[in-house]
Amino acid sequence: MINPPLKISVIIPVKNGAVTLDKCLSSIRSQTVPDLEIIILDSMSTDESREIASGYNATIIDIPEGNFNHGLTRNIGVQHSTGDFLFFTVQDAFLSENDLLEKMIKHFIDDNVMGVAGHQAVPHDKNKNPMLWYKPVSAPEMVVREIIDIQQFKQFSKEKQQSLISWDNVVAMYRRKALVQQPFVDTQFAEDWIWSRDALMKGWRLIYDPSLVVYHYHHAGYSYAYKVAYAVNYHFYKFFNYKPAIPDFFKPVMKTVFHLGKNSELKTKEKLFWIFHNFYSKIGTFNSNVNFLLHNYMGGFDSVEKRYKKICKEIPQGRTKEESL
Repeated sequence: MINPPLKISVIIPVKNGAVTLDKCLSSIRSQTVPDLEIIILDSMSTDESREIASGYNATIIDIPEGNFNHGLTRNIGVQHSTGDFLFFTVQDAFLSENDLLEKMIKHFIDDNVMGVAGHQAVPHDKNKNPMLWYKPVSAPEMVVREIIDIQQFKQFSKEKQQSLISWDNVVAMYRRKALVQQPFVDTQFAEDWIWSRDALMKGWRLIYDPSLVVYHYHHAGYSYAYKVAYAVNYHFYKFFNYKPAIPDFFKPVMKTVFHLGKNSELKTKEKLFWIFHNFYSKIGTFNSNVNFLLHNYMGGFDSVEKRYKKICKEIPQGRTKEESL
């Protein structure tokens, strides 16, 4: 570990997260790092979230109703924190290992590293989509990301650019000075990707280490899948000029039926449930992408934005399977 040990602040946006928050905070308080504070950015929860957070000696910052913003609200957390390094996650995630933060902070021995991101995965639980269960097939390898030549980066394909700038505030740690010099932007989605792109454009070095796993799951039915896909597409188009392709539909559906059909851990009733769940989720994403492309073709960005404001008046919030039924 870095010597002397440095303080870590964990910053978590919360809204009515009582179902999952206790497990999240327990995994944080179980970490091996000696000096750790928890900052809760609470959007006026009406359940037991605040009481749960208080039980873990967290500092609770009130976010007025309707004022949550994925970028600016996280900046408030930075302003109230006192750590040398800042770790971001979400209320329905939990850390896979008790020494995850200790492993993560070791990457900052390199003074040129400004941020480290890990991998979010779906745990092997029956109340979570079996098609998403975390099953690594090879040893994860750390990747150092930096842009040596900005003009060369601009010549990369959109896919290669996305691979380089992809980032994830479900499991990300930053040097304090990096977030002070470059705060998150005003946005309702993709604040992490935007920050990563801008950091790389500054010549900063970032690290992606997929061995640093945080478990996270949203039960995505038709409506949730549709809204999230549209919101992601809107923000990626707005900030990166990326447009989605029409996704393959029938092949993934057949693959789902095949893999779930031979899953020996599931009963027949469970297999049928997850087959239909994946079917409706994929329809939601498919229809959302097609609708986005049609609006863009017919009316350009103005039409896309008008549709976004209509269907995403509120930021889609993830739910567990039990909350969704």
